[in-house]
Amino acid sequence: MNTFFKGVRSMLPITAGVVPFGAVMGTVSADANLTLFQTVTMNLFVFAGSAQLATVDLMLKNTEAFVVILTGIVINLRFILYSAAISPVIQKSSLATKIFAAYFLTDQTYAVMSAKQSKFKTTKEVIEFYFGAAISMALVWHSSVLSGFIFGNFAPSTWALDYAVPLSFVALVAPTLKKTNYLIVAVASSILSLLLINVPYNLGLIISSGLALMLGVGVSKKRAVRDR
Repeated sequence: MNTFFKGVRSMLPITAGVVPFGAVMGTVSADANLTLFQTVTMNLFVFAGSAQLATVDLMLKNTEAFVVILTGIVINLRFILYSAAISPVIQKSSLATKIFAAYFLTDQTYAVMSAKQSKFKTTKEVIEFYFGAAISMALVWHSSVLSGFIFGNFAPSTWALDYAVPLSFVALVAPTLKKTNYLIVAVASSILSLLLINVPYNLGLIISSGLALMLGVGVSKKRAVRDR
């Protein structure tokens, strides 16, 4: 099977959490009296569900524009980490490839690629797989937001939609925790995220990610020295 379509297929299970999330985003935009043009424009230029939900909520509260923008930037700082992680894959690619790879980078796409990357022999295959996953993710997200805006939230209110997205990540991450080092970092980062959940401006995620990265580097170096 073409590696591009392998990416599409690998992303399909994740879309189960993306569809209701997108529907909620579209519904919130409609409830905030945003026009279809404004909703589509935000979706295309921001393309980050959590940041979009947060900024629309702040706009509803008549928050100052700079606070809305700053909040969106802070929430999306995690993409710096994702970019650093995928940079070795695309560093020798064309400028156009790098631009499109950056635009399509999402939590879901990064998670799928990081889980499957080791199964491919060449960088070309990894990039093709990445774009297959990324483009299918983008199509599902944009169509679900549009559907939510036009038809409203079609998911029952009793469904715990907040859990759909994190559960999809758990399903991706769990199979990769095959080494003690990975398990230690995963548990530590989970605990740190909970302890820092109330840090202002959503900085808890960034801080816990940074600390987890340092822990991962430290644990890896310690094991490398021990194995010599």
